[in-house]
Amino acid sequence: MVKDFFVSYTGADLNHATWVAEVLEKSGYTVTIQAWDFKPGDNFVSKINEALSECKKLVVILSQNYLKSKWCEAEWTSKITEQVNLKERRIIPIRIEPVNLSGLLSPIVYIDIVDKTETEAIQAIKIGVADNVERKSTGYPAYYNLEHLEIDIDYYVQDESIIYIKTCRSKVLVGGKNKIHNRITWFSDEEINLSSLTENIAIEYLDLRDTNLNYNIVFDHELQKGEEVEFRVKAVLSNRNKHFANFFSTEIITPIKKLNMHLNLLDPSVTKVYTQKISSSPMNVRTEQPQEHAFYSPYHWHISNPELNFEYKIYW
Repeated sequence: MVKDFFVSYTGADLNHATWVAEVLEKSGYTVTIQAWDFKPGDNFVSKINEALSECKKLVVILSQNYLKSKWCEAEWTSKITEQVNLKERRIIPIRIEPVNLSGLLSPIVYIDIVDKTETEAIQAIKIGVADNVERKSTGYPAYYNLEHLEIDIDYYVQDESIIYIKTCRSKVLVGGKNKIHNRITWFSDEEINLSSLTENIAIEYLDLRDTNLNYNIVFDHELQKGEEVEFRVKAVLSNRNKHFANFFSTEIITPIKKLNMHLNLLDPSVTKVYTQKISSSPMNVRTEQPQEHAFYSPYHWHISNPELNFEYKIYW
């Protein structure tokens, strides 16, 4: 009986070989593999010959151990003549570890599952063994991983502390991860405490600290391209050294459709505030003049499509 694949491997790679065989059978292919199909009492050489003769293609579990094995060499070289004579692929290597290829195997394109997750490896194998691949892209390659549909920032200035609450509604442009990177500007001589206000979303602090505290928003699932997500984060910031005594700002580093900034002050002496769009680059001369506004707490500043690489600043 002709099988779709015969899985060729060395004993050291048994776990990879049986896993690949299982993936292929679950995908609807027929498979011969020594671990499952060779029984005690069988003539080993005869079974190998039968498997090679009655398989359409040879799947090679490619590793350093495989390249050292003379038995494995006999298996794949028996198929190389078919590949050359028929001008059709008869050998499909699956690389499971870094290897240096030479000789007749070196020009054969392999399926690479090194450093891939199980999901990514299964997808690579399914695409790699298929005779016909759907000629369809994944869409326009987005420069940014994310587009914010709307961001609301509530900023409460108190005597010794500042409370910052950010609510984001965002669209995923590049899927495959469960984290969204964020940062908040603050100084190392002040304290900062972050918390998630959204269920099933966690905060992951990153060891990247200058005047920004970098952190990840961690979701409980892998984000998919086109998915809309919403999260809310609260930061309680000490302000003993008054680095931000009379202003706060947001720098635009990711596309945002709508930005809403809400300033809450307890100081009754403040009667005016100023808003300004400031270039983040000294090469850009398009910094705008400050605009004066009467202040009533809270003061709301609504900005549609804020420009990338500009800082939007409120001061008083």
